[in-house]
Amino acid sequence: MPRDTTKKILADDSKIWLSKKQLLSQQTSRGLSEQITVSNITQQTAPKQWQMIKGQLTNQSVSYQPISFKKWQHDSRRSLIKSYQKTLHLITVAQANTALKKLGANFKISHLSDFIFLETKTGQVTINQGFIAKGNQLYAISTQYRDSNEPTTFNRGQLFTSHKIAANPTAKPVTLNHLNGTWIAADTTTSANDTGKMMVKDGFLYQQRYDSLERSAIQDLSQYSLMTLNQNTTYAAQKRAAAQADYELTPKSIASGDSIGYLYLFMNDHVLLRIGAGQTTSYQKTDSQLAASDLSQTNQIIFKQLDQQKPGEAASTITVKAGPAVVGMSKSLKYITDATAGQITKDIVISDIQNGQISIASESAQ
Repeated sequence: MPRDTTKKILADDSKIWLSKKQLLSQQTSRGLSEQITVSNITQQTAPKQWQMIKGQLTNQSVSYQPISFKKWQHDSRRSLIKSYQKTLHLITVAQANTALKKLGANFKISHLSDFIFLETKTGQVTINQGFIAKGNQLYAISTQYRDSNEPTTFNRGQLFTSHKIAANPTAKPVTLNHLNGTWIAADTTTSANDTGKMMVKDGFLYQQRYDSLERSAIQDLSQYSLMTLNQNTTYAAQKRAAAQADYELTPKSIASGDSIGYLYLFMNDHVLLRIGAGQTTSYQKTDSQLAASDLSQTNQIIFKQLDQQKPGEAASTITVKAGPAVVGMSKSLKYITDATAGQITKDIVISDIQNGQISIASESAQ
């Protein structure tokens, strides 16, 4: 039975399903056009995913339970007034099979009840799609549409492909103070934008880019509740990035990010992975100490004192060109859970440091 096969495939909670293709067609007052456009989806333009968590299929932090076709028909219409219900139509089996074929499926359904339908656990919200899986492909076919007097674009369906979350070694728990030191990516071709070197000290990740020293918070995700993480869209995006590289970002991970969009995943106390831009780069800790040329005492003082002097803000970058040091301030440095992390809101010019105390020459909002 197609439904039983789909349930069995989706029950594997070691997989994450990422959107790959989408079907679009025109809808007019005469119904759906059979001229269907197939487009590839990137996670940047349509970051959509499904994952089985504790027996429930989850998307964008919302969990759904499978229901029958009959129950879906009832629940999707029960809150609608009768005049509105008359404008809703089910697609035909032939239309469903056309959509499946366009998405690359090599099978057909016999009835719309071959699909699995979803609604929230409370039963208040249903999804306007039927789901069917085969192998590592999950097909989501739009099964209902509403009359439209004006031509409009209609989403006919999507294809999701599974990624094995734990295909690569899973990160082992480690304490933050064991990460301090110098980390080198031996295989990196160094440049002004990528030195192939990371510095870690007291819960922060530092790296040099051009004339700026950038830092980001290293986050121990075990300090967050599972509910908090599952409802966090930034964490969900970072989790997708890890899954696309066949690694797993979990509620027990220790990780960081940066202003470019890379994810940094600490596998243990001597291996760090940088994930992003279609590549995974491995860093090895080569020394538990930091050279003053990489992270000077002066820069450490500036970061620390501005954090203390500016509650609710964090010193993100220090840039030194011809003149004095300019510090870029941000609201947050927590790239794994905060979408605003690293966004510069203010520049502070440091005029002097005497006896370990900084003097501020000026401040300007960005």
